[in-house]
Amino acid sequence: MSRNHLPFSAGELEALPLFRFVPLECIEGILEHSCVVSLERGERFEPAGPLGRTIHLILDGRLALYYDVRERDDTPLHLERGDIVGQSLVSGEPEVPCTLVAAEETRLMILEEDLIWSLAQASHAAACNLLGILLRGRGGSPQESFSGTVRDYALRNQAVVDPLTGFQSRRWLEGILSRQVDRFTANGRPLSLVMIDIDGFRAFNERHGRAGGDRALHDVAKTLRNSLRPGELVARYGGDTFAVLLPETEPSTAWMIADRLRQRLMRTVIDMGDGAMLPPLSISAGVAEATPGIDGPTIADNALAALDRAKAAGGNTVSR
Repeated sequence: MSRNHLPFSAGELEALPLFRFVPLECIEGILEHSCVVSLERGERFEPAGPLGRTIHLILDGRLALYYDVRERDDTPLHLERGDIVGQSLVSGEPEVPCTLVAAEETRLMILEEDLIWSLAQASHAAACNLLGILLRGRGGSPQESFSGTVRDYALRNQAVVDPLTGFQSRRWLEGILSRQVDRFTANGRPLSLVMIDIDGFRAFNERHGRAGGDRALHDVAKTLRNSLRPGELVARYGGDTFAVLLPETEPSTAWMIADRLRQRLMRTVIDMGDGAMLPPLSISAGVAEATPGIDGPTIADNALAALDRAKAAGGNTVSR
């Protein structure tokens, strides 16, 4: 794995608990969207975003934690290499202020919420590692929270993750879509949603049985996962319908992404794993965009309506 263009090395990452047993080549695209900050000895740590929605991973060095705004001579708690600076690790008792100071030169990798979701989706090992780190967090207070990130994801795994495809579920989509709409309302950056449905899937299931249908869903999900970039989020909406959430993406670009997926899936042969190969499937897709005053459910309804138009046109097409 070439790391020359990144501010950290493969060896450096592999030694950290978060990336233990994680094939780095599978998450290189995610890491390229992270960033690294450096602190001089004595410099205060200022989070790059809300601690409940951003991970700050200590690559090297260490941070001293003081549960007071004054940096007294009291022995502080130290966060070491490999630790994650998050709300569950640095919040003391409710309303008790705390501050973090670099005890020596320190470098931190920053992963924002969308990248955390992408990391968990791309690597089961990374999700389990992160959960383990967070559950070992100091204090054990019921006030601990890492809301919206992988700790929440892992604790609610059965509710929000589809076990067949590994994608988040409709329930998860509805929550994150609502937050993305709030961001759109605040900053006006484009937001698009694509609904994808497999053409003729009921007939395919009847012809090839449940095993063939499950394998088809698995292979379609794999193609979707391998065709999308970090930050492009996908969920299993229900049955053979998938939703792809595209932050900061114009609807014209979303249409091109959906059509690219359609073309790739037409070349995806379904491998049953026992030597049998089933024919490729086609998909229909509907694209919708966020507009002023819109809410999450309405965007989803608009994308489903566009999907219906694509189906009515004969399938194997993308509609807006």
